[in-house]
Amino acid sequence: MIRTAVRRVNEWDGPSMLKVYAPYAGTPAAPEAAPPDLPAYVQRIDRYTYGLGWLLCELNNQTVGFCHLTENRRDPKNLFSVEFQLYVRQGFGRRGVGTALWSLMRDMMEVGSRREVFARVHPENAPALAFFQAMGFQGAGQEEEALLLRYALSPADPQAERPTKPYLIDKFDYEAARERAATLVKTQGLESLVESLIPRPQP
Repeated sequence: MIRTAVRRVNEWDGPSMLKVYAPYAGTPAAPEAAPPDLPAYVQRIDRYTYGLGWLLCELNNQTVGFCHLTENRRDPKNLFSVEFQLYVRQGFGRRGVGTALWSLMRDMMEVGSRREVFARVHPENAPALAFFQAMGFQGAGQEEEALLLRYALSPADPQAERPTKPYLIDKFDYEAARERAATLVKTQGLESLVESLIPRPQP
């Protein structure tokens, strides 16, 4: 039986997350031409984890996807409006990994009283476009190299003066949302693929 976990990220997850992200760099699915080195990536995780949020999906303790928030580049001082990025390990697409990550992040944003979230998708990235549309994102315009998609959140406190940072979300709310998210991953038939991710000792 495959153990599924969807959880917050820490800096020790950097190496496994970078392995997921690196194949996307230089493609329409990523915002940069080359992956950063590990120290720079860990620094990036440290910068955003506590203020905005990074989440990870694991199968048998092996990273198969992650997502994170950044500032809304059109309105960076608006704390209630953020951008969402998602990466799933190659070979694990269409298994609910992205859905699970989005589910937990959406719940955390709404409990934290954020009001809207955007995704930028390259027009050639048809799988990403289909995913975000299935999750309920709506078209919000087009930029030079990306389609802009928007999701209207349902904030717990629409009148909040500031959003609640992810690491301050009440443990009860977080754990319940985390358990719900884990049930969305379809693990049947993935045993051998997950097994192949486990590092083997060198002879």
